[in-house]
Amino acid sequence: MSELVEVKTIGEVERIVHASGLWDGTGPVEFSDDGETWRETWAPTSDRPFPEYARVTVYRKEVRVPTTVTIRWDEQVPTADPFWAAKWANAPMRHFGRTVRMVAFRQTFRELLGDMVLEDEDRSGRETTAPAEAPEPAPRDWAAEIAAAADAATLDEIDAAARKARVFTPDAAGTALHRALRSRRAELTTSAAAPIAGQRVEMSARQSGKSIRMPSDYQPPANRAARRKKGRR
Repeated sequence: MSELVEVKTIGEVERIVHASGLWDGTGPVEFSDDGETWRETWAPTSDRPFPEYARVTVYRKEVRVPTTVTIRWDEQVPTADPFWAAKWANAPMRHFGRTVRMVAFRQTFRELLGDMVLEDEDRSGRETTAPAEAPEPAPRDWAAEIAAAADAATLDEIDAAARKARVFTPDAAGTALHRALRSRRAELTTSAAAPIAGQRVEMSARQSGKSIRMPSDYQPPANRAARRKKGRR
């Protein structure tokens, strides 16, 4: 069964390592033609067109012994891939040095990097997987959202999003959508004003039908009026 690995650039790997809080430094990359004399710079000769070895030391916090990795050119150069093989031949220090850092990072931070590899590393027997891309969101049904808007605030949000998405295009579809939004806004405005108007009419009706009570203290008592009538007889 093939092993799933993730392809990364050296920059992405370094960001993961540095952000972990566990990284405590990386020594300079050194090259050698014989495994005894090491130099940070290397130049090809007629006998040695490529460096034979590369090494680097990576330090991890709270680990007493640093990780020093030494790799050989003929074990790392991607000869099976003409594209990358040509790049290695044109810039041996760059690609050989990048690979030795990757090997050292993997050994030092195995729990962070797992089996991540560089794009030019040998992946025979492994199945690579690229980072999963987020699925594209489903297209919005603007007409349905406009028709379902329950209040003016919701409709305003839809209006702003639609304008940002440039859906009110100068064609039949865009014009129809804009008309639907204006129509829905008019409906919401009318429905919101109806209860207020009803309350005003009811209040006016109550005020117009209310009887006006006049003071009655000016009227004489009923028995006094009766006595006067009796006296006239």
